[in-house]
Amino acid sequence: MDMGAAACTCPFCPFSDHDSYFLMQHVELCHPENGESPFIASQEEVDLRPVPEAESGSASTTDVPSEDDEEYVECPHRCGEAVTIAELPNHMELHQDEGMAFDEAEPHKDDNAIYLYGGKAPLPGFENQFSVNLPDALRNYTAAKPVPDSTVERRSRHTKHREYHVGSNWKDILLGTSSAKSKSKSTKAKHATVRRLGKNELGPHAHEEQMPLWLRMQLERGAKITAVNQIGPNGQLIRVESVANETRGIMPVIAQLCEQDQSLGKIYLCHPDVQHVVKMSREGGFCGYRNIQMMISFIQATRSPGYEHFPSRIPSILPLQDMIEAAWDQGINSTGRIETGGIKGTRKYIGTPEAQALMVSLGIGCDASAFNPSDMLPTHERVLQAVEQYFLSGVVDPSAKVCRTSLPPLYFQHPGHSLTIVGFERRKSGNCNLLVFDPMFKPSPGMCRLVGVSFRTGKPERLLKAYRRGDAYLRRYKSFEILK
Repeated sequence: MDMGAAACTCPFCPFSDHDSYFLMQHVELCHPENGESPFIASQEEVDLRPVPEAESGSASTTDVPSEDDEEYVECPHRCGEAVTIAELPNHMELHQDEGMAFDEAEPHKDDNAIYLYGGKAPLPGFENQFSVNLPDALRNYTAAKPVPDSTVERRSRHTKHREYHVGSNWKDILLGTSSAKSKSKSTKAKHATVRRLGKNELGPHAHEEQMPLWLRMQLERGAKITAVNQIGPNGQLIRVESVANETRGIMPVIAQLCEQDQSLGKIYLCHPDVQHVVKMSREGGFCGYRNIQMMISFIQATRSPGYEHFPSRIPSILPLQDMIEAAWDQGINSTGRIETGGIKGTRKYIGTPEAQALMVSLGIGCDASAFNPSDMLPTHERVLQAVEQYFLSGVVDPSAKVCRTSLPPLYFQHPGHSLTIVGFERRKSGNCNLLVFDPMFKPSPGMCRLVGVSFRTGKPERLLKAYRRGDAYLRRYKSFEILK
């Protein structure tokens, strides 16, 4: 493929690509005649399709079809992700943003050697105000009483959503307020009504017993690690490791881009040391685990309470599965085991309850909120308000256009996907956007080339587009969950 050739543009939407055959696939898949795409197998074809030996191995994948299950298709961009047909156009557009070239921004030639802050050192002017010290209730729980199951009712990730019972208080859910006898009765009654979830909630591999052997081996190996020698701030030579699917230093780049975007009025950003962790090639829908890893990157960098559980590198997906299963063993959100049938060694989707269970089991204080349809403001507008209020709590200099805080990122779940909220922006027009790290898409080459340098660009919005989730994106979903 000649990358120097002019890009071909889709006649029905803004999508373009240098590969004409790939563009034809896009047209056939996203804009098919008569609504039937030759790239999407019919149900009869799917039922008759043999399982490749390389992927079967010792894996047992008994995916039981259901008339209510969403139809998944493989991403034609060959990223290995299985997405619903409804989400495919947006997924493809984000791939386009993912490939934004470096020539969209020009570094200052005279200022290429500024220090990239990382590790334990905060940016100048930062005050480490944020604390994730355990509340008294959680400390009492460790010594006095077990954590009962969370009363979480899961709904479809693609049509409805998991809901938390209206009026439930998260501390009461986690810690309990009644006697052991009443807790035992409520737990038994709850388990009697818990149902096993399907593909709508757990993804296309909802019923598999084990992931394919090739994928497990890939996860065990992990992403490629490279080590380079750099000159540290004290002038000494230090050895720095780099993991292929973990990118440091993106937050300071976003801060510079926001400063240069004239359409923005106010921007709030989380701690600068949060890493953007993305999926590896062909691994599929492990977005929930990748978002947990981004939260852990904050805990490690700031040495916040609980960092001792992560002494070296960010734990990979398989150890995170073990931690969630161990949390269920402790009785924390343990209905998840019944609903999923267990997640160890599988590709089943996880969500907010699993992320919360992991954190609480390790003694890391966290708080979860659910946003469901009501007679008040639209759900997505209430989410935007809540996120803005969260970041306002960590502002040091209210007069600054870009307010850099020491706050941790937020785990953000909507039907079908989860992301990590790393900032919030309010435009001069009054419109608002969430700034997110999406584990499904890697930082663009343009963003990576700008890490650690001072730069100026005439079109900062082009590089920021991949990180923005605004009204048009959020209004497609009726329910959301946030873990902070």
